[in-house]
Amino acid sequence: MKEEQIVSSARTLFLKYGIKKVSMDEIAKNAGVTKKTVYSYFGSKADLINFFIKEELNNMKKIVEEYQNNSNDFLEKVHQGLYKMLTYKKESFFINLIIKEQDSFNVKMLKESLKSVDGEIKNFIKQILLQAKNDGYIEVKNIDITTFLIYKMYIALMFEWDEEFKKLNDKEIADNILHILKNGIITKKVIKERK
Repeated sequence: MKEEQIVSSARTLFLKYGIKKVSMDEIAKNAGVTKKTVYSYFGSKADLINFFIKEELNNMKKIVEEYQNNSNDFLEKVHQGLYKMLTYKKESFFINLIIKEQDSFNVKMLKESLKSVDGEIKNFIKQILLQAKNDGYIEVKNIDITTFLIYKMYIALMFEWDEEFKKLNDKEIADNILHILKNGIITKKVIKERK
């Protein structure tokens, strides 16, 4: 019960004021517990933040599980699952708060936790590609490079698309990437001419 109060208090205060500005004293006061009680559950502010990051990772794992069993088409699995996870990451106020404030903290653990969010997404892609390769649906020279390229295409278009270009919605971006993955960029005419 007290742990839930502390977590709820921290979540409310972090979202309202930002992580750096909130002290453990304020979390305790807002939760209606002593500072000693807070520290009995969370040894430091970094531990408390890590709790929220693990919560976010668990939410992303649920998305992965949903899409791993959702479709037989491996590209559709990658497309739908990756789109959902990146949309979740993009819309997660807490993940974005950590990204925004990570340089304010000199805590290596926070940066590692953020890497684990990206690692979860890359692992999702890699597992589906490995299965597709083993089933003979795709031929790739290096799974890790292919995983990285697919991940970076989605990241670049969903998060880094330059404003000087036409504004695209996330679905349009994801659909364009899926088209490239399924069909490549070389036309059938060029393929025939090469034969």
